[in-house]
Amino acid sequence: MASVPQYFTHYPNMDSGFPFHLKINTLTKGFPSHRHDYLEFSYVIEGSGNEIINGVTHPMRPGTFTLVMPYQYHEIHPDPGQRLSLYNCNFGIHLYAPGEPIPGIDWQSTEAELPPFVQMSGDGHERMCRILQELMQEYTGSEAWKHALIKAKLMELLVQFDRTRRETASGEAGSQHTSDRTASRGSIWRVIQHIHAHYQEDLTLSGLAERFGFSIPYLSELFKKTIGQNFVTFVHEVRIRQACGLLVSTEMNVSDIALETGYGSYNTFARIFRETKGMTPVAYRKMKAAKPMHEEA
Repeated sequence: MASVPQYFTHYPNMDSGFPFHLKINTLTKGFPSHRHDYLEFSYVIEGSGNEIINGVTHPMRPGTFTLVMPYQYHEIHPDPGQRLSLYNCNFGIHLYAPGEPIPGIDWQSTEAELPPFVQMSGDGHERMCRILQELMQEYTGSEAWKHALIKAKLMELLVQFDRTRRETASGEAGSQHTSDRTASRGSIWRVIQHIHAHYQEDLTLSGLAERFGFSIPYLSELFKKTIGQNFVTFVHEVRIRQACGLLVSTEMNVSDIALETGYGSYNTFARIFRETKGMTPVAYRKMKAAKPMHEEA
């Protein structure tokens, strides 16, 4: 019997004021199918294997850069006898400002999909290795403007990735990815991005359905199929994650954080927070506030 894919809901620094984590991992056996609600990239530096993203397999070898979107099922398998070493980075959708274009991530696309990976070689491979080394140096360091430079280096990586895959795709005849499923996923990404940008507002399924041209039952079904959660649970998850970041990175009063994250009632906020995190907001702040950004690595 096939195992049920895991759904990961946490990575180091996820609930901090700077949701970013970078690490070099080495795999000697397969990493099973899983998904999560944050963005992830990997870059192979040694060994070989393959990765499966939403049922489509691609090879992995030194120079393979892969960008996994939220909620995509993916798994990695090293070749027999191989040690697969790769950079692995997790970062939140809200690392950049709402509406800010991010290379390689087109929330509104309903066109044929570009592949989620590229194979870098020669000068391109050397450039990616240099950027990643500088990114790791900033991540593990403590110099002024650390977060600003990390965001700039991450943006540079994503630019190189998207340029390369567009150049590669333009040289290939046709697209094998066009489908109604692609159009549906492109549409739901617009709704997801809107929720992340407007979580402070009064959000309703009926209001979003009207705004984005869905029927209420169809949008409800899209949430369950794409995210594996219903609409209300997803909105709470986005708001509580934002609240966690404010609890750790600011000195705001907890009541003000409740209002800032879209909860008109403090009691509702406190109840949802405890149900989600297993503790009160004050206890969470005490537990998390003193940890440096890469301590959880």
